Amino acid sequence: MPTPEIIYMGYIVPAAVVIPIAAGLFKYRCCSKPIKIIFYYLLLNGAINILAVLLAGHKINNLPLLHLFTILEFLLLSRFYQSIFTSKWLKKAVGYSMVVFTLLCIVNFTFFQSIRQFNTNTRPLEALLLMGYSLLFSARMANMDVDAKWSSNPLNWANTAILLYFSGALFVFSFSNITSGRITGPKYHALDVLIWNIHATLVLAMYLLFARGIRACKTI
Repeated sequence: MPTPEIIYMGYIVPAAVVIPIAAGLFKYRCCSKPIKIIFYYLLLNGAINILAVLLAGHKINNLPLLHLFTILEFLLLSRFYQSIFTSKWLKKAVGYSMVVFTLLCIVNFTFFQSIRQFNTNTRPLEALLLMGYSLLFSARMANMDVDAKWSSNPLNWANTAILLYFSGALFVFSFSNITSGRITGPKYHALDVLIWNIHATLVLAMYLLFARGIRACKTI
């Protein structure tokens, strides 16, 4: 029987993606292009979550999915920021990063890290890049004279979701060699469970923030 921690990390949190997806289906017509990109990202999450659970249920290594997901996740979220940045050089910089990061991922799983192990090289890099985009957007919004409430702008919620998740998950990605089970012992197992529960909670928080942002979409 799965432990409560496994049920939470492996079933409850992955299933929670239906919350923002349902909000997206309900509000799709009044969502802006950037928020629709977030909706597609959530659909990707849902599909990967289902496949990962099915593979794990059949005791098949599902880490190859993570390598694919890392590329697609970065491309979609980068496209989100590319669509909301107004600076031409920033748009170009994001475009270049999409190409370079994809190539780095391919090189990484071809020559350095097997697709059957956690991609500890590219996941932290992805987190740092997306955190950078998020902070740039936050700085841009802080310098704008906007009369509307912060909470009324769906982009603020989406940006906060991305920043919260990737800034917190960066720790997990960076130290995943410890949490991957290569170092054995009761203490390391307890650390493994704790860190991945924190990661799952960050994912859940991201889903809920996305859902709140989608709900803020209004017909123009």
